Amino acid sequence: MLGSVIGIEIGNSTIKIIEVKKKGTSLKIERFSLLDTPKDCILNGTMHNVEPIYQVISKEIALKKYKAKKAIVLIQSNAIIIRNITIAKQPEKVIAQLIAMRPEEYLPLDTSQYQIDFKVVREFEEKGESKQEVFLVAAPNSIVLPMVNLIESLNCIPLQISIPSQALESVFGDQVSMVHNTEGDLLVIDIGGKSTTVTVIARDHAVLTRIIDFGIDVINETINNSFVSTEEQDNGEVNKEAYAEYLKELIKPQIEYNIISELERILQFYYSRFENRPIKKVYLIGGGASIEGIKTYIKDALNINTKTLTEFSNVIEKEELGFEPYRRFFVNILGAIHGI
Repeated sequence: MLGSVIGIEIGNSTIKIIEVKKKGTSLKIERFSLLDTPKDCILNGTMHNVEPIYQVISKEIALKKYKAKKAIVLIQSNAIIIRNITIAKQPEKVIAQLIAMRPEEYLPLDTSQYQIDFKVVREFEEKGESKQEVFLVAAPNSIVLPMVNLIESLNCIPLQISIPSQALESVFGDQVSMVHNTEGDLLVIDIGGKSTTVTVIARDHAVLTRIIDFGIDVINETINNSFVSTEEQDNGEVNKEAYAEYLKELIKPQIEYNIISELERILQFYYSRFENRPIKKVYLIGGGASIEGIKTYIKDALNINTKTLTEFSNVIEKEELGFEPYRRFFVNILGAIHGI
């Protein structure tokens, strides 16, 4: 039994901290925090200035009396290399040896600069031969090692470092997933501060992940530059309904150009590269899931049922915790904990 664990995800814009007691497949949330990431300290998953991040997290852990010492960490960056490779069926020990001995056959990089891991996602027969599909991940040392050092400086033991696609498999993918999925293949869109991560879950596995360089920070900047202050709205100097429509029309082209057009390209690639199985549902997570009208924009553009993830089948919330409005921010880290 895992017991109590602390989950930490440090993004470009926000830091998520959550303490969970895991018993079987159930997760009981004891406490959580959603903090602003110190400015200019992390970019694309790499911590450029660790000390301010350490100060923010350690202060919050002391303030809210986090108790767990085992840590699950989630990292995200377009510098993380993900490959799906097909090989003859082998024991996992042999696969590890093959990757170590002939890494250039599987990964186009200097493997000494990366932490490499793999997972067998399925076994199948092809032309009478037993084969395996292997999910291969290479994360740069420049991302992984400072994160491990940070966790240890917080007097925690890093149990696992996970990535969003693997965390989302635990949320949506298998028979003990956190969301009862009867729809089939899914598209999960995580709209963060500076980027949007798109993951396709097919046959219970994350088969495709792409990062779009556009997030909610750009939209917030547009709103802040809309020349109508909150004070003017409160004083009745503008028509609030008309102003809301004005903002929608201001934001909609940004979403269409930066997110929807990229989603269409990603789906086009998915359908050409993988089995031609239709996506049945789109789930929105992350801070940008609350953008006014975004569900409708995506549903109309892709013609796929779209919803914001708001419920988990196995998550218990401590009484009066007030976690419900923040669920969409913690999907990835909860999935990583659930998958342990």
